[in-house]
Amino acid sequence: MTDPGTTDEQLEAELAAAFADLRAPREVTDAAKGLFAWRTIDEDLAALQYDSLVDAEEGAVRSADGPRALSFHAGDVEIEIEIVPGLGGRRLVGQVEPGAGAAVELALGDRAVGLTADGLGRFATDLPEERVTVALSVALPAGRVRTAPIRV
Repeated sequence: MTDPGTTDEQLEAELAAAFADLRAPREVTDAAKGLFAWRTIDEDLAALQYDSLVDAEEGAVRSADGPRALSFHAGDVEIEIEIVPGLGGRRLVGQVEPGAGAAVELALGDRAVGLTADGLGRFATDLPEERVTVALSVALPAGRVRTAPIRV
């Protein structure tokens, strides 16, 4: 029992001492991190097949500020996205095939944006003006497909 005259600093020191014994051994922490990495094992990683910023025709000059097209493939699934100028900023427009009504989650920096593909597999959302990292996770009847993070 703590003495009623105990200061906040003394109480904090007592709590720190009590919790110091509860710290997990390094092996347990490493095992937990390894298990966390397996959380998306049921998802297929879609490979980047085309990036207009990198794969432009020989001799063509591409600007990072202009429209950018990217194409990802995983098995029978194809994900096409394009970053285009929009009202007051930029816009990400995309299509997943097959993907009518697919649930699309866009990891946008440190936040997630949920989108639903229309009957043709199309989806769109606004992007901030500054460059950000985006990744897509698409839920389909046959499973989930995700893309690697891309800086746009």
